[in-house]
This record gives sequence, C-alpha cells and structure tokens, in this order.
Amino acid sequence: MKSVINTIYESKLAELKSKIDTLHAPVKLTIVTVGDDPASKVYVRNKIRLFDELGLECNHVILAEESTKQADLDVLAQKAKHPILFQLPLPNGLIAPDLPAHVDVDGFGSEALGQLVLGQNAVLPCTVQATIDIISAHCGEYNFSGLKVAVVGRSNIVGKPLAIELINRQSTVASFNSCSDLAAVDWNRYDVIVVATGAHGILDNSQFIEGQLIIDVGINRVDGKLVGDIKHHDGIFSAAAITPVPGGVGRLTCLHVLGNAIKLAECP
Repeated sequence: MKSVINTIYESKLAELKSKIDTLHAPVKLTIVTVGDDPASKVYVRNKIRLFDELGLECNHVILAEESTKQADLDVLAQKAKHPILFQLPLPNGLIAPDLPAHVDVDGFGSEALGQLVLGQNAVLPCTVQATIDIISAHCGEYNFSGLKVAVVGRSNIVGKPLAIELINRQSTVASFNSCSDLAAVDWNRYDVIVVATGAHGILDNSQFIEGQLIIDVGINRVDGKLVGDIKHHDGIFSAAAITPVPGGVGRLTCLHVLGNAIKLAECP
C-alpha cells in the first residue's frame, strides 16, 4: 500500500500546486498549539514544512499549557481572517472553538459539518478526505455507489463525518465503535473497513480476507513504536490490502490541510 499512498500524494500535490498558481488570493494558515504534546509537534512540523516548501505563509502560535484559558482560544478564533486550526488534542479540558466555515480549515465546526450532512459543498475533515482518496485509488473513483463499508469509530473528526460522506456517495455504511460487540461481526461482508478508534489491537490482521481494503487511521505508541489500531500478528499474512502506520493515512491528511486552505482562499 505504500506505493499507492505515494502515488496519491504526488498526484494530489501536483494538482494543488497547479491551483496555487492560478489563485488571486494568498494561501495562509495559522496553527495554534497549547502545550508541548510530542505527537502534536510532529504533525505541526509536517504541516509547516509543506507550506514552507511551497513558499506559503504558515503562522504557528504556541500557547503555554499552564496559563492558557478557553477565552484565549476563543479570542484567536474571533479575530481569524484566514484559515486557522487548533491542533488536537488540547490539554486541561480546553476545546477547539466552533469556527465559521470560511476559516475552518479542519472542517470540524458545526457550520462545516452541517453543510456535510446536507450534502453541500463542505470543507471535509482532512482525514476523511485522505480516506476517500485511498478508497478511490483502490476501488475506483466512481465505484462508491453500493460499496459496503464498515466504519469503526464514532469521533467527530473521522468516524461520524466519514460515514456521512460515504452515505452522500451512496455507499452502504455500517457504523461500529469501541462499545460494539466487534467479535461477533462478520467482517468478510465488507469491501472496505476503516478503523479509527485510537485503540491498538481493537481488530487484527487475521480477521480480513483477500480483496478487502483495510484503512487504519489510528496512531498509537506501543513499546516506543508508532502503530495503528490494527494488530499485526507475527507469522500471519493478511491477503487484504492494509494501509501502513506510519506513512499511510496521516501523510495524506497533512496534504489536505493545504488543500482545504487553498479551497478557502478560492472562496473568501
């Protein structure tokens, strides 16, 4: 799957570069981080590097964990004139402000999600777009209709919006979560299985069969290594196509932050 991910990445990047060349408005992004979360630092660094490579403006606002209040984040959101994101997770019970759609580069706000539910031209959450890219590459861009997809996870960032987008594309969607009886599910019924719970080992590679596409969205640190939600048993080969962690969905997710910033610049 790594070669597939690389092909998607290069193709999408070339497409985005072409759009940048035709824009009349500048592409800008502000990233807000609170504290010093190690995983967040990696994600933010990758986003900033991508913008820098293309000569685009990316401002990084770093707030101290011990002194930042919810009002500080709300003020930044209210003052935002161009795309902004609040890097998750946020500490100390802080929540990302509910951004208006015209600056909501992550597509997490109620306005963007409402547009998604209504089937309007919403800015999709970046991981959802990355997942759709991988399904398109594997199953065909026009083959979503009737595609049987299991989505394991119910977050507002991936599980819920992904299920809605797949329904909008006329796929047949089954939704599961960490409280579902996953051991009783016949996973062989599904063409595509997306796992996005943040719990390593919730499914394992022995449960899948040839011809299936398994998209592992999870990222966890186990024994000092980055792993996904799917456990890969030693000595067991899965004939299904399974996205790698790291180097899979996350790489494309970062690219779609740029894509959404461009989309918002196109329609200020």
